[in-house]
Amino acid sequence: MISIRNIIPQQLRAMTWSLSPTLSPLLVLAGIQGIIYIYDPLSKERVSVLRGHGGRITSVTAHPRKPHIICTTSRDHTMRLWDLHLPKPMKVVAADPEAARLGPPFGNPLTGGEEEGIGPGKCFAVSAGGVGDGHKATVLDASLHPFLNIVATSSVDHAVMLWMYEPPPSPTASVCTLAIIGRPVFCFKRFHMAQVIRVHWLSPSVLLSQTSQSFSAGHDNFPGKLVVWEWLHYEALKEAAENGVKYARDYLNSTDSSSYKILAEVHIRQPTAMPLSISGTMATLTTSSIIRVIDLSLLIARARPDPDVALLHRDLSLEHEEEWQEKLREIKRQQWESAGNLWFPGVVDAVEIVNQNLEKTYNAVLYHGILIRVGERERVQVWLPSEALSH
Repeated sequence: MISIRNIIPQQLRAMTWSLSPTLSPLLVLAGIQGIIYIYDPLSKERVSVLRGHGGRITSVTAHPRKPHIICTTSRDHTMRLWDLHLPKPMKVVAADPEAARLGPPFGNPLTGGEEEGIGPGKCFAVSAGGVGDGHKATVLDASLHPFLNIVATSSVDHAVMLWMYEPPPSPTASVCTLAIIGRPVFCFKRFHMAQVIRVHWLSPSVLLSQTSQSFSAGHDNFPGKLVVWEWLHYEALKEAAENGVKYARDYLNSTDSSSYKILAEVHIRQPTAMPLSISGTMATLTTSSIIRVIDLSLLIARARPDPDVALLHRDLSLEHEEEWQEKLREIKRQQWESAGNLWFPGVVDAVEIVNQNLEKTYNAVLYHGILIRVGERERVQVWLPSEALSH
């Protein structure tokens, strides 16, 4: 076991794996201070310290094909893109010097006169947050597209946004220009009624997003939800990229796009559900007491209109406000009652921690068919999924 407490002086909240220029493994860690640490588990040394976010970092994600490209999200309403191969001597300049004056909570863009960190790694793009058409609240998760220069982000503001970015400079370049991405190319906010805690590309045109369960006064409770949906503009952007044509953003898609098709959805009534851990088409859904192993390819296809869309558009056939409010309550009640507690189509295995008199689960990861669980007392357990119910 490797202990990093002596060299990482903050509480950690997110991590991912990356690769050095020599293809040795690197561990990317981030936490409540908004600082990113790059750690070499072979030499047991800290390689880099990267600064830029104006708030706590909520997630760290590596590019699926270029693991030296890292995306981080933060409470400062932004996401940032980093290239860990860019050397420390490279100068960083802001594409828009005026944007560098924003500061928290709207991000903390860097200019060439500021010290970004210690060691290699540079931030080459940051999304505009809190102002304009960016996220209006904490950004919780991100997923980099495997082929296009697009990153999907999810937020407390109930939205999923797709951002286009320019690739980073070559490591041999003398300057890295920090681009401020002012507007997403697509913004989806019609089918989530709570904070979106997870977003992930399942294929080049299909995403999965997850919301947490929400509670409020009266009849406004919503179960958590898993949604598998298709982004309908993928082929258009792919063709533009292949032909070297710049895709033209339009205001409607950037603020409230309808360019999607919901393929499957599951409502889950579990207040402590954590973000999915996904490996291929398999995922683990973890709560404090239950771990579900889900085969996402087995989720039942949905061939009906999204019920949440009905919540956003008033039924003009209802003449009185009381009738409309009653219809809303009925839709919400049906969603709540239909939400599954443990088993639903797609769940192939599960383990109930409470029944085993174990401590609460902190996280669970499915790795090459092996279920790894971390408890609140830092105890690690390993199961084969087929063994989960027998333990």
